[in-house]
Amino acid sequence: MTLSVPRVLAFVLFSSLGATAALAASYDGQTNRYTLTISDDAKIASVEANLWLTGDYLSLFAVQQLPTLKNGQADLIENMQITAANGKSLKWKNEGEGEFKTAGDQRVTVSYQVKLEHDNYHWDAGIEEVAYHTDEGFMTIGQTLLLASGEKMEGPIEIDVKLPAGWQAHTPWQRLGDSNRFAVPNRRELLNNALFFGTAQAETLHAGGIDLTLVLGKRFQKAKPLFTELLSKQLQSYQQLFGADPQSKRYLVIVNEGLDDGGAYSNSFSQLISEDATDANRVIWGYIMAHELLHFWNGLSLTPVDSREEWFKEGVTDYLTTMTLARNGVDSQEQLFRRLENIPRRYLFARLGQQQQLPVRAAGEEKQKHRQLVYGGGAITALALDIELRKASNDKVTLADLMRSLFTEFGQPGKRYELADVKRHIKTLTGTDLTAFFNKAVESEGMFDFAPYYLEFGLDFDNFYYDEVYVRLDANATEQQKARFNSSFGKP
Repeated sequence: MTLSVPRVLAFVLFSSLGATAALAASYDGQTNRYTLTISDDAKIASVEANLWLTGDYLSLFAVQQLPTLKNGQADLIENMQITAANGKSLKWKNEGEGEFKTAGDQRVTVSYQVKLEHDNYHWDAGIEEVAYHTDEGFMTIGQTLLLASGEKMEGPIEIDVKLPAGWQAHTPWQRLGDSNRFAVPNRRELLNNALFFGTAQAETLHAGGIDLTLVLGKRFQKAKPLFTELLSKQLQSYQQLFGADPQSKRYLVIVNEGLDDGGAYSNSFSQLISEDATDANRVIWGYIMAHELLHFWNGLSLTPVDSREEWFKEGVTDYLTTMTLARNGVDSQEQLFRRLENIPRRYLFARLGQQQQLPVRAAGEEKQKHRQLVYGGGAITALALDIELRKASNDKVTLADLMRSLFTEFGQPGKRYELADVKRHIKTLTGTDLTAFFNKAVESEGMFDFAPYYLEFGLDFDNFYYDEVYVRLDANATEQQKARFNSSFGKP
């Protein structure tokens, strides 16, 4: 989900006297146009892009290095040619990790092919975050196939998708007419989105202030009512929770068969489910779907400055997902309690089992390596923060109020938050400085004592080491504690 950081580019200095800096050529005002062609056997993607190249680098973003692909997805690119607007061929150099250097600050046409062999490799983040085939077509993330200007991309973008006979293009982009030609507002939405090309059926629904297209692999067609029910309930809850629509109003959800996992993008998410989707196993696939949907608000609209707030993006999302699934009756009380056991279990496993002693904030720099600490530590902090806010305000302010307050300021393009902003909003809402709390919960290398916060929700918490965790209603809970539980998770 995270785009690569473009390298800093230096202007070439020249002068007959050796001291005057040249000004880079200005953007020419023309549309950036892509043509993406999938071969009839879906083994090759051919790309031709006519675009304004700011700086000297064409980049393939979010590459994942593998032992057999040292440059990740970029090693599947072949036959690349670059020409200038005057038709002159330009030299280029592969500098590794998806960075191709050429003569920039001009309009160029780049053409290349991508071998669609991504299924043959194990990707740390999951195949659903790269590309894969099904017997109904091909799923890809835009940044898997499309090179773009590395420094920045100026001007409008259009992409024309050419597909095998009978295939359709399902994207979150605005379709132009009846063809598979689309208008894309910016580089982020071009590259950071899931796409499906093929014959799979699509369902469109409106909920939570957005128009959503659901593309289901044929194994999951019979479960369409389950998907649409969950999507509608959760989207409406998220709209109410944040008090606003997410930034984008058009989304795509792709569901196919595979190892249970999911990835969220600017206007889309890709999910894999390992077996038939039923009401009985919704405890897994439904949670993944609900978590990824919530990212449209927390993560993609409300975006942190850097990886130090991954705990907030992922952990708070986990806690709010648990809360809303229970409120909406999607999860039973038994399932809710299992989730309330899993939250600390992940944190305890990271601290005691994996011996991870770094602060929860620092763990975000390598999220996959420290996954249990980021998600578990983040979610347990969110639960504790919900209590801290209630205690500081005589139960008038909750975590939901904090999310609405943050979303009002930061849930818009170009605005990013950090922990200092979270503290500032808390101070405004409650008059309380929670710096000491955050020092213990996410800044410390030691164990955070979260058990008292469970008691404040009227819950008994017991554990043995990290692998046995038990949560149950406290028979001696006060009326205030019971009211807090009901307010967050619904009445037992």
